[in-house]
Amino acid sequence: MINKSLFDGWLKERDEVVKSYDIDAFKAFWHKWQKKGLYNKQMPLPQDEVIEISMRKMVFNMASATEDEKKEAQTWLHERGCSTEL
Repeated sequence: MINKSLFDGWLKERDEVVKSYDIDAFKAFWHKWQKKGLYNKQMPLPQDEVIEISMRKMVFNMASATEDEKKEAQTWLHERGCSTEL
């Protein structure tokens, strides 16, 4: 079970990494939290494409994202034929 302090740290870090659209930083974030027991699955393949689409979808649905960040994510996804649903 995860405590509030650990969750708050995860959430803050997740938001920063996802909004950066840095695939390598996201992989490092995933592995860091996987070691702490938060993720029990391996990353899907092909990783880079899945991660990039996933980060854009997360930003679009993220409470901490600004309207400009959400609009950019939505445009990027729609230009590639992707939905904004998680």
